[in-house]
Amino acid sequence: MRSCDDCPTAQSCAGNNLHPVLKQVYDLYASGVTDKFAILDALDDNSEDLLERFNDRLAAVCWSKAALLAIAEVIEELASRGDANLDQDVRTAVGCAKEAFERFPWQLSELVEQAPDLYQAVLEACPEADFAEKLSKRQMVKICKDIAYGP
Repeated sequence: MRSCDDCPTAQSCAGNNLHPVLKQVYDLYASGVTDKFAILDALDDNSEDLLERFNDRLAAVCWSKAALLAIAEVIEELASRGDANLDQDVRTAVGCAKEAFERFPWQLSELVEQAPDLYQAVLEACPEADFAEKLSKRQMVKICKDIAYGP
């Protein structure tokens, strides 16, 4: 993932710390909770504490990093299941993440720019899975471009 060399929270990266919050947002959205206020009400106490702790130090790059890490975690879960339709599952998950995170100030362009890093993060997290055999880096980049800009 992109390095945040001039980040004011370098010692305590907001992107790294907030990615579990966005993962929870993704899970809620994927389960049918799509109202922004319903999602915020459904967040657990730990997520609320993290949002309060990092709120004054967040930039768009922080949200983008958190979003990409959350997407990587979702893809890791999909890859570990070993489904035959991994390409379609990843496409659906990335599309759902785009919709779930649209109310947060992340930069959708980062999804495309960092698609290779996203792919690498998934590979490193799933060394035993045959993720690379089922989905290539090129396919991942294409999925991210399709979701960001339309097919």
